[in-house]
Amino acid sequence: MSQIDISNIDYQDLIEYIDTNIYDFKNFDLSIYFKSDYSQSKIIRSLMLYILDKNNVTVPWKGRFSLISDELVNNSIEYWSMPLDKNIFILSFKTESNTSNINIEVHDTWKWAYAKKSYEMEEIRNQKEAEGFDWYLWKRWRWLFQLIKNIVDEIYFKDKEWGGLIVWINKKLELI
Repeated sequence: MSQIDISNIDYQDLIEYIDTNIYDFKNFDLSIYFKSDYSQSKIIRSLMLYILDKNNVTVPWKGRFSLISDELVNNSIEYWSMPLDKNIFILSFKTESNTSNINIEVHDTWKWAYAKKSYEMEEIRNQKEAEGFDWYLWKRWRWLFQLIKNIVDEIYFKDKEWGGLIVWINKKLELI
């Protein structure tokens, strides 16, 4: 797995690293360490779009994956980490024939005063799904679950061994 800490680099440096270290954009694992202060959300979103372009993923899926990566990264910053902690964004593409199995995984530090454990996130998920998503989208975590329910195949929550929450999504996508 390729790993890079983007805490002190710009987008162009990240793209140069990606182009140098990923040899097959249809089959790779990439781990990105980022500061939990929103300054790098745009870099991760732009990287996501760059990699989707390399895989010939088109609209509307480019926009959907941009939303997914934004939501997962922003939630890890807003709800589960303290400013300037380092979170992890893991992107994985595995392609067979014309189907790509895309995984996005975000690890936070779980230092926020109201951070949730995985079982609590599952309870919130079940509650939000029972309430439905047709009204009032501004309750905490509702957008995460609406987004995930309507776009991806799976969402998974896991507690990290030494503290922190892992949120993982999976989507199988037919490529052109």
